[in-house]
Amino acid sequence: MGRTALIAGKGSIVNEAIKNLEDPLVIALIKDPEYPYDYIFNPGEVGKILKTLKKEQVDRVVFIGKVEKKGIFGGYKLDLTAIKLLATLRSFKDDEIMDKVVETLEREGIKVLSQKEILSNLLPEAGIMVGSIDEKLKEDIAFGFEVAKELGKYQIGQTVVVKEKSVIAVEAIEGTDETIQRAGKYTKDFVVVKVKRPTQSGHMDLPVVGDQTILTAKDAGAKAIAVEAKETLVTPEAVDLASKEKITLVAVDESMIREWSS
Repeated sequence: MGRTALIAGKGSIVNEAIKNLEDPLVIALIKDPEYPYDYIFNPGEVGKILKTLKKEQVDRVVFIGKVEKKGIFGGYKLDLTAIKLLATLRSFKDDEIMDKVVETLEREGIKVLSQKEILSNLLPEAGIMVGSIDEKLKEDIAFGFEVAKELGKYQIGQTVVVKEKSVIAVEAIEGTDETIQRAGKYTKDFVVVKVKRPTQSGHMDLPVVGDQTILTAKDAGAKAIAVEAKETLVTPEAVDLASKEKITLVAVDESMIREWSS
């Protein structure tokens, strides 16, 4: 059996994956990563990454951590392999890009492991993790969940911010933190809702709540964060920090949403 590679982006979630893997080959795709790594590449250096995986006899990979999608539109220097790969896409929708990555690796004999498989200990069951919720908060969470799921069908993002059953901000290419910050410019005591897109596989890009998410939410004025149970990765540091900063943290499932929205 060959080696397992961890292809890593940004976030404390990467350290959790390193703990759960046995001697992984860590390939960082960001500058100045805050975790140990063996190689570092620009995300557009697809050819170099594939050659490195072969050289290191890797037969399994897992993708963990945030890599900025907006780099595709001009921020990344793309090698010939990356250019050819992108040219085969019908669109730059998230699922299509990720499916193409999986297809490319599996064609090389490399299996892409599910994030759920590696980080199952970070997938919360339905229930209140920190704080408490009242009827008004339940209504906002249910509303935000339904909006986020509907937007997810169009692969717009995973996060919406709501208050009084009104949408304050919607995540697009900028990412969760900037979405939360933008909401904070307009109001306080809002609710952040994160869900998995309906069409999304568990291979990569599952929603994540880490310590930085909590800090951003606190600074912006959020009162609660709701995540989709068993489909969102929540780090222990995030739970501890939410408790310290008095931000309600709850994992919800479809049955709870049906009850709260009725």
